[in-house]
Amino acid sequence: MTFHTDEHGNPVYCDKHTRIIGGEEKPYPVQLMELRDGSVKCPMCEREQRNKEIEQEAEVWRRQVERRVLSTHSLIADPTLEKATFETYHCYNQEDEQNKRRMLELVDQIKAGVIMNIFITGASNAGKSHLAISALKELNKKSQEAYAKSALFVNSDALMRRIKNSFNDDSEKLTESKAIELLTRVDYLVIDDLGSEVGDTDNEKRTAPDFIQRVWYGISTGRQGKVTIVTTNLTGLALAKLYDKKTVNRLTAHLEQIEFEEAQKGKGRKTPASLV
Repeated sequence: MTFHTDEHGNPVYCDKHTRIIGGEEKPYPVQLMELRDGSVKCPMCEREQRNKEIEQEAEVWRRQVERRVLSTHSLIADPTLEKATFETYHCYNQEDEQNKRRMLELVDQIKAGVIMNIFITGASNAGKSHLAISALKELNKKSQEAYAKSALFVNSDALMRRIKNSFNDDSEKLTESKAIELLTRVDYLVIDDLGSEVGDTDNEKRTAPDFIQRVWYGISTGRQGKVTIVTTNLTGLALAKLYDKKTVNRLTAHLEQIEFEEAQKGKGRKTPASLV
């Protein structure tokens, strides 16, 4: 490998580069090199290209790790949900069909870059959690860029129990700060059964304990500008009584709602037990 020169023996430079000298950006010519195979290359261009390739490889690896967050860190109270998808979502009436269709429409909007928070409300056994995790799995699929967005499904009661355990058990790794960091970091989050962590939500005078307020406040603050899906049995009025006003306002910003209003009696399970 030798320095490259023109036919008159003069050095030949690459003029694509600059450097900051004395606070100003100035041209920084780099002499070309002639390799043993006769090719002529700029050593700085080659280094920059290699660094770019390394960064791209690292990003692909990071995204592959992020994609596994859904399967490794989710807190799913109902094991039947682990195999729940849009395909296994059973529609028992017209409302079920409309809500499934609406969720699919919202998923397409999210894939197109629309930021929203989705509240799925209704009585128990309506299929809220199944619909939410189906959307999350669809969003967690590989994208055209060869990697997927990160996603997480967290049952609110299970989350708070783990955090509370960490107060007196050093072996519990899901501390308050780590939970807030994890739930804030992911691209897509489902908060399942919001309000169940408080207990007797029928008591109108009940409010969430301080540590629960802190957790949801930190998560809702950090997730501004990201997509969050919430399932709950509670009305908006009940949520406003349970949680800090700022938390509720942030969770309901850019709001889309899916409501199950028909009676659930006799509808059966959305996810057949045979899937477990």
